[in-house]
Amino acid sequence: MNSEVSMMIMCPWVSYLIADGLGLSGIVAILTNGIFLNIYAAQNISEGSRKVLKISYETIAYSAETLVFLFLGIGVFAFDHPKDKFSAGAIVVSIINFNFARFLNIGVTTFIVNRTRTESKINFK
Repeated sequence: MNSEVSMMIMCPWVSYLIADGLGLSGIVAILTNGIFLNIYAAQNISEGSRKVLKISYETIAYSAETLVFLFLGIGVFAFDHPKDKFSAGAIVVSIINFNFARFLNIGVTTFIVNRTRTESKINFK
C-alpha cells in the first residue's frame, strides 16, 4: 500500500520536474499526468490505497488553495498603491459595480436554475 500511495503522489511532481527541465508548462504536465493516472492507475490500486489517496489529495488541495488566498491577501499590502489617485468616488463606483455584478450573477443563475426545476423553485426573496 505504501508504494502505491507514494507512486501516485510522486508521479505528478516528477512530471512537473521533467516538464520544467525541458522548458515546457509544468501545469499542463500535471494536468495530463492526473488524467492518465485517473484512467489507468486508479483502477489498479487497492481499496485502502484509494481511501488514503482521496484524503491525501483533498488535504493537499485544501492546503494549496489556502496558501493561494493567503498570498493574494498579503499581496494587496505588499504593493505600493498610488493613494493620490484613489478618491471617495472611486470607492463608491467600486461598491456599485460589485453589487451590480453580484445582482447579475445571482439573477442569471437563479433564472437558469428555476427554468430547469419543476418544483421547489427559488423565489425572489
